[in-house]
Amino acid sequence: MKTSLLFGVILLYALSVTATKGGLSKDEQKKLLDALHKDRVRAQTANSIVFQHLTYDLELEKKAAAYDCKPPSSSSSGVTITALQWNSVGDEIYEEINKGTIPSLGLFDWRQTKIGCSKEVTCRITIKEEDGLPAKLIGKELVFVGGCYLGPLTTDVSDEDKRVASKLGLPKASKYGDLLGIKISSSGRVFNLIVFLALSVFYF
Repeated sequence: MKTSLLFGVILLYALSVTATKGGLSKDEQKKLLDALHKDRVRAQTANSIVFQHLTYDLELEKKAAAYDCKPPSSSSSGVTITALQWNSVGDEIYEEINKGTIPSLGLFDWRQTKIGCSKEVTCRITIKEEDGLPAKLIGKELVFVGGCYLGPLTTDVSDEDKRVASKLGLPKASKYGDLLGIKISSSGRVFNLIVFLALSVFYF
């Protein structure tokens, strides 16, 4: 009896230290991967780019959960997080991406084979001139909740490749935020299921 109880305590401890706050359940991981694979195959058949098969990675999930809302100082310092839900300023940024003025691949870097996400990572920031975004966005507040990292590569593709990819009609990452039940209200209050989340920022 004591042995069984001790084993139960050890098992509970092991589960508690390996789980990542805001991480995806097994069902959510499968749901996300299934949706992404369908969209990546659709994008692949529309052009000559070959998308690698994605698997879910818990280390990248931890990295997403620990995101500090600061963009990488350069492409060589790592591929930045992709937001899963955002406010109207994020929609303005996506418009610029579709125009090719802001290069971004989001979750469609064809080289990557791993993905990890957090539903609760949250950021909030006022856009500054040095952020390199169009002048009309300076001074506006970006808000996002939820985000994913791709891996294992930590170097970015060229801006030209991103501009080419922006013409493929790739879905917004918010499609997958919706799939995971991540919501952000028009007033800026963020809800993930029934949990109130602090507001936050959006970067590509």
